Amino acid sequence: MSNSLRFRIALFFAMTIPSSFIVLLFTCFAANAQLKQVAQIDTTAKSVYVDNLDHIYLLSDRDELLKYDAKGTLKWRYSNNRFGKLHSVDVSDPLRTVLFYADFQQVVVLNNNLNEITSYSFAKDGNLLVSTVASGNNNSLWIFDRAANALIKLSSNFTEDVRSANLFQLFDEVVDAKKMAASDQYVFLQRKNEGILQFDRFGGYVRELPIDSLSDFNITSNVIAYFKGNDLIKYHPTTFESSKQQLPVSLPIKQVAVGNKLIAVLTEKAVFLLSDN
Repeated sequence: MSNSLRFRIALFFAMTIPSSFIVLLFTCFAANAQLKQVAQIDTTAKSVYVDNLDHIYLLSDRDELLKYDAKGTLKWRYSNNRFGKLHSVDVSDPLRTVLFYADFQQVVVLNNNLNEITSYSFAKDGNLLVSTVASGNNNSLWIFDRAANALIKLSSNFTEDVRSANLFQLFDEVVDAKKMAASDQYVFLQRKNEGILQFDRFGGYVRELPIDSLSDFNITSNVIAYFKGNDLIKYHPTTFESSKQQLPVSLPIKQVAVGNKLIAVLTEKAVFLLSDN
């Protein structure tokens, strides 16, 4: 069915059914929109990321970060061999890329050209044992302190603003954090071999989401995006609704990153850039 025919059908029903059903109708059409390949990056990588301006970031096997525009053209690159293996990359703020080197307890912040803005060593505080980091609003950082078994929000000058309760009180165990991501309203913490924990912006525990067995996930406009098999699944943690789109990629998928209009699919041989526009 063509997009124009879809629109005419929706318009017809909009004039004959209550307005409360209109949003649902257009949501169904959007969820079923077919993704098409718009570009391809013939570079091997171990991780892929996309910001909300649809810039693509690849992390090479040598821990070099490569930044591409929406057409797949390489623009900038960054490497750093001072702090060991790069543990995580957060591009949720396109003007501020946050890198975390867990072995050295070091965070490095880059600008949009992948030049260093600032860096900070958590090892300065002997009481901290940071296992994962996420970029927050207003140049803040969320960290998970394994020693305190708590989430901590740091201001732009790396001083503590918010601290959650000790999660041992909730789970009767030390939480083994794999990944953390933050939106405007929530913080999401992925546990190793477990599901995703949702917290509010003050570090208050909200719930454990009914999603498990994930290798990775993204947060885009307060929506959790992840893949299973050849399907991209988007889960809304406030409405508990989900949608599914098939990824038109024949090679085995290693990772999927979701931006504003682009979806980057990482395979062993290349990165495929998809869009439904």
